[in-house]
Amino acid sequence: MRSILRSSTSRVASAAAVSARRTGGGGGRSSAVSHLAHGGSGTAIPVLRGAIVASQQGNVRAKSSLPLPEEDDADHHPATTTTTPHPTSPLGLFLNSNNQTHDLEPHLDNNTSSSVSDYTSDASKAGTPSPWAVFDAWGAGDGIADPLSKDEEDMLSPEMVRIPTSEFDRGDVPDESSILEIYDKLLKRKSSVHFGYPYNLMYNHEELYEFMKYSINNLGDPFVSSNYGVHSRQFECAVIDFFADLWKMEKDSYWGYVTTCGTEGNLHGILLARECHPDGILYSSRETHYSVFKAARYYRMDAKAIPTLPMGEIDYDALAMEISKNKDRPVIINVNIGTTVKGAVDNLDRILRILKNLGIPRERFHIHCDGALFAMMMPFVDWAPEVSFQKPIDSIAVSGHKMLGCPMPCGIALTRKEHVKKVEQRIDYLNSVDTTIMGSRNGQAALYLWYSLRKKGIAGIKRDVVHCMETAQYLRDKITEAGLTCRLNDLSCTVVLERPIDDKLIKRWQLACEEDIAHVVVMPNVTKEKIHKFVEELVECKEEYGRMKTARADSPLAKLQSSAWGGSYVAPAVQDFKENR
Repeated sequence: MRSILRSSTSRVASAAAVSARRTGGGGGRSSAVSHLAHGGSGTAIPVLRGAIVASQQGNVRAKSSLPLPEEDDADHHPATTTTTPHPTSPLGLFLNSNNQTHDLEPHLDNNTSSSVSDYTSDASKAGTPSPWAVFDAWGAGDGIADPLSKDEEDMLSPEMVRIPTSEFDRGDVPDESSILEIYDKLLKRKSSVHFGYPYNLMYNHEELYEFMKYSINNLGDPFVSSNYGVHSRQFECAVIDFFADLWKMEKDSYWGYVTTCGTEGNLHGILLARECHPDGILYSSRETHYSVFKAARYYRMDAKAIPTLPMGEIDYDALAMEISKNKDRPVIINVNIGTTVKGAVDNLDRILRILKNLGIPRERFHIHCDGALFAMMMPFVDWAPEVSFQKPIDSIAVSGHKMLGCPMPCGIALTRKEHVKKVEQRIDYLNSVDTTIMGSRNGQAALYLWYSLRKKGIAGIKRDVVHCMETAQYLRDKITEAGLTCRLNDLSCTVVLERPIDDKLIKRWQLACEEDIAHVVVMPNVTKEKIHKFVEELVECKEEYGRMKTARADSPLAKLQSSAWGGSYVAPAVQDFKENR
């Protein structure tokens, strides 16, 4: 598979060809694209938005997409243009660091016809300063580690790891070093067969281990100094600035902080929505992450769970109907930038058109975007919906340990500065203001996120995105060839499949399941070698136990098998981006 990062010449030529096809009246899905969107074989890779281009002078440019036209229909896509980020912005600094030309071509596997290349460990690149450093702390990209023996498993039993209260009580309990040695082996095994949850395990933060001896606490507002001096707020603010630039927020118009996880980001975003609209109704799809409805319970908000389309997107007609029934109350909407199970992306522009058609003024609605995984992927993918603060949204939550990769759960919450004023309180004890959900906050997480962003850079993140999307399509094709039902949304790296009947297989590969379906979230540590082993075991399971039957007529598996599976977005046809990818 040639690289998805095209040369500037081929990109312009391809864009012109695409534009000509569009203006020629060829609207709607092509049969080839429809086949791919419905889980058929083949390859339709969304081209990266902002693909870095090295000019002869060594300057670096990035292509970005304009917002969707206000009256655009669901299957139409915006034109793109070539722009240069401000040189002092976070993106500009990444793209122009050291004024060096980024030579991409040697890394792009142009000599292979395979649709995906393994993203495995490379010792020669360990610790090198981006953009192609492969973060692999302990071999997550290598082969599958051996399971523990029975004796080793016993070493981690409750009886062995209990904490003695006296020397007599210690008895035959093994020493801590022996226990930790086995625990390390267990984690290596589990990490090597980690398929069901969206965590990027390819990282190396060894340079930061020295800082673990400090109690780094970012208590208080990250933008307000306090009396506590052992903090990493300067790094936290740099991380927030990066994401504000990524999602197109003007300087001095935003506020954010590093959270403990994506759930905290959702709790904060929904809290701000309630403070802005105390009598508002929260609307979100039934396939929304549980933390959003948890927030509604915590804050005693009225909430409506909107039905979904088969592929997992919110049912736009049902949403419009529910809002129209309650036009006397403000509208609070959670937009999913990738649902938990199916990786479906709600179409923000369709939702905004619904609000416009219903006559809901800007001051009467509030939009929070849950972008736990995909909010870090969508800015780099052409044909993806643009989610940015240039549109009337109010907050975004994203996880830091998912797409970016971090050894501790963390996330980023970003919002408009005027909203946070509604919750801030002066705390003399801190000599700061209280604006966050948590009081004491993990300053290590901010440092690790900063380090990852500095080391990887924009190009490194894009490389991860390419790998995830290419490999997800490779996995979909292999499962389909094995005679099993699976689907992959156009803008997703989450492959949804019929649930294996063997629970041991589910636990071994750590598959996330919902009733009669399961899914694999393809992250940078998922390789072809592991995919081949996984599919082999799926086939063995099918031959020994048979296949999962649909639990009911409207079960998740029944929807998975439905011909109605499809999305609001159109993946590019193969020929659109075939040359020099």
